[in-house]
Amino acid sequence: MRSLVHTRNALHHLPDFWKGIALLRIHDLLTPGGTLILRDLVYSFDPRDAEKRVEGWLAGAAPTAAEGWTRAELEEHLRTEHSTFSWLLEPLLEHAGFDIREAAHRSGVYATYACVAR
Repeated sequence: MRSLVHTRNALHHLPDFWKGIALLRIHDLLTPGGTLILRDLVYSFDPRDAEKRVEGWLAGAAPTAAEGWTRAELEEHLRTEHSTFSWLLEPLLEHAGFDIREAAHRSGVYATYACVAR
């Protein structure tokens, strides 16, 4: 029987050091061939484009908290959370023993990875 771990909007709370540890631990929970579905805030743009891409993300924020994440809440995320660039997260996944089978990036700030444990 194959195993599955699904994580959504959890790893961005960890600095990259702890993301690496967490991914190793997740890998150890899975049977070989098991699947990791990782959905999180992941920056899939070049750091040179950060100002433009982040401003675009902030501009699309909800006007009120009742309608979604507001600009103030997204700004707080940028100041206090640990979202990672895709070009850093992907080697962390591979080093932890995962093969990335699929990666989907949305708006440059959200990503979904389907990974298989080696």
